[in-house]
Amino acid sequence: MKTTWMIAGLLAAVSAPATAATLVADTGWIGDTLDVAGQPTQQSAWTFTVGQASILSVIDCCIAGDVWTLSGDFNVSTSFFAGGAGDVQNDGSFLGQNWTSAAFSKLALNVGPGSYTFSLTGDGAGGLPAGVGVRLDTVAGIPEPATWALLISGFGMVGFAARRRRALATA
Repeated sequence: MKTTWMIAGLLAAVSAPATAATLVADTGWIGDTLDVAGQPTQQSAWTFTVGQASILSVIDCCIAGDVWTLSGDFNVSTSFFAGGAGDVQNDGSFLGQNWTSAAFSKLALNVGPGSYTFSLTGDGAGGLPAGVGVRLDTVAGIPEPATWALLISGFGMVGFAARRRRALATA
């Protein structure tokens, strides 16, 4: 009976992730490794909290051809990116350069304010261990139309006051 519990404990320890990672916004790429196909990566489960709109990016690292699965508590829109030179993910690092390559799988998720947890698993088709990169970037706020209208009307009032002041000075 003791042997059964020891084996069960050993299997649980081996299958559990070595560490869990907290993702911090705007800190660049963080590497993670898949050791066993179909199992979570070493740093899964990932967690993060954001107070504004952000982009969660995931990219296949090192060997093209791996298929990755991201699972977690997301209720967001997903987009697969071809990776452009001007994308925030292209920061000049090794993973940033992979972002612009059509050979690597990549995914960007738009996430709103909140707390999230997710895990990454892969098929290891390119070979094991397999690498993956993860990053979180905040999105700069875009002014609403009402803000633009207020700004333009303010400029108009300043222009009107300056013109009126000049007309009174010449009279």
